[in-house]
Amino acid sequence: MDINSIKNQSEAGFSSSHKINRDKGFGEIFDRKIAELNSTETLIPVGGKADVLEHGNRILNLLDDYARDLSNPRKTLKHIEPLVAAIKKEASLIEDEAAEKIQNDSELDRFIKDVAVTANVAAFKFNRGDYV
Repeated sequence: MDINSIKNQSEAGFSSSHKINRDKGFGEIFDRKIAELNSTETLIPVGGKADVLEHGNRILNLLDDYARDLSNPRKTLKHIEPLVAAIKKEASLIEDEAAEKIQNDSELDRFIKDVAVTANVAAFKFNRGDYV
């Protein structure tokens, strides 16, 4: 039995797990969407668009914190529950805010709906007990 070949095979397996750590997560998706939205013409006031985008950024940051807490073995579900409640609350607020401030921007509206759905699904899975 060749020990070096076993060691090389096990090290090759670790390279795929490092991909997850290098991934920027929700922030990268948010930055890409902002760049796309800034490149298009919209008919809504810039202040309204900026407010909605900032709110979307807050939700994405909460989702990043949530993902980090779920992967932390020191965090219990009881410790994570307030974060999930905040995510759910922010998702409902952004939908209301978008309904008021976005009427003519289908790209931004779709992005906000995607963020809200992602946040609501994360909260639903947590409350359903998927992580018990």
